Amino acid sequence: MAITLITQPLLTIPHAVMGKDKIVTKWSSNSADIVSCVIEVLVNSVRVGAFTVQPDIGTSGATSTYTFVLDEVLQTQLNFKLYSTVLSTYDIDNDSKKVFGVKIYEVTLNASTGLLETQYNPDDDNNVNSDASFSNRIVFNATIDTLNKPDYDVTDYQLTANSKRFLNDTPDIKTIELNQSEYLGALYYSGNPSESFKIEYLTYDSTDALLNTDYIDITDWDSSFGGVWNQSYITIPVGTSNLIAAGISLTNVAYYTVRIINNTGDVSELKRFNIVDACTQDVRIHWQNKYGKRDSYTLKGNKQEELEHEAITFMKATGITYTSEARGVSVMQNTVNSSFTAYSTTIGRDEYHWLSDMLINKRAFIEINNNYFPIIIEDGTFFKTDERNMPIQFVLNYKLANPTKGLRG
Repeated sequence: MAITLITQPLLTIPHAVMGKDKIVTKWSSNSADIVSCVIEVLVNSVRVGAFTVQPDIGTSGATSTYTFVLDEVLQTQLNFKLYSTVLSTYDIDNDSKKVFGVKIYEVTLNASTGLLETQYNPDDDNNVNSDASFSNRIVFNATIDTLNKPDYDVTDYQLTANSKRFLNDTPDIKTIELNQSEYLGALYYSGNPSESFKIEYLTYDSTDALLNTDYIDITDWDSSFGGVWNQSYITIPVGTSNLIAAGISLTNVAYYTVRIINNTGDVSELKRFNIVDACTQDVRIHWQNKYGKRDSYTLKGNKQEELEHEAITFMKATGITYTSEARGVSVMQNTVNSSFTAYSTTIGRDEYHWLSDMLINKRAFIEINNNYFPIIIEDGTFFKTDERNMPIQFVLNYKLANPTKGLRG
């Protein structure tokens, strides 16, 4: 008896955990005695789950086939890396990207004993007696929205030409204040050795004169593809505080550009950041975008704040003799939270579509004095448009994820 793999995730590309297509493995068995299979899912070489798989409908015995979708299992193993500490160089994000594989075991019926038999052992995390397996596949934290699924192609994010994209849908030209961190994500590279990948930073003054050219080497991309994309899914620093931390001067700088290059030329799209003044009403927000990376934006319009209160009360009997301090209803504990409405200034359609992506995951933080506070984006978030149906303002309703509880009395 033997298992033959029919379909398995490709080794040559990273896989989005909720992408255009499901991450599927399909196999067949030629055993006449087979009744089911057990599939183990391994993430970073650790077993994270084992599942019984029944034959596909209409198949059985020596002609049986089996199908298992991996997305939901893998999604539970992926996280979000916020980067609350300012990065001065690139980072390989191993929280939001994992190496995965599977082991498959037949479960057969012994006609002589009437017992089920299998090589699967729930007590052995390192079982080498599987009937089929694959390993070294890469999954990363991304969800592709419905309207973009038809055009999604993971190779658009393989950095081999100046048309290739970062894991951020930010506008090509974006504003940023001084002392702000910000990041772009890069998925994977050509896989060729010794191409000298680096992040290029060009700084300009207000007359468009080039001031300086600086680089950060991506040394992990100097090696060739060795059968697993374990140097993929990196985060590169692009904020003003990041550049300063990396030793890049911003004196007299009006704007700067960022891209990835190698010894063959430009291998990514170009992003430009215009430095603008900070205002007291600014709201700096960071969120997990649909590619699992961090996006950041400063809402520079008005901000409204409202305090919400909720008290737990109890009845307390007053005394027979009157006293002004006696009370019938008393507060046992009060909870207070702040609810905010923040407004952007006038924005264009591209910026509007990009900001609306924060509503996909709703995993967001506001930054106040270099501290990050988780927030809950309310369902009442909406967009204002003018009479021509052109977006002119993004309006965000949110509240702090952690309310303040009063003393218990």
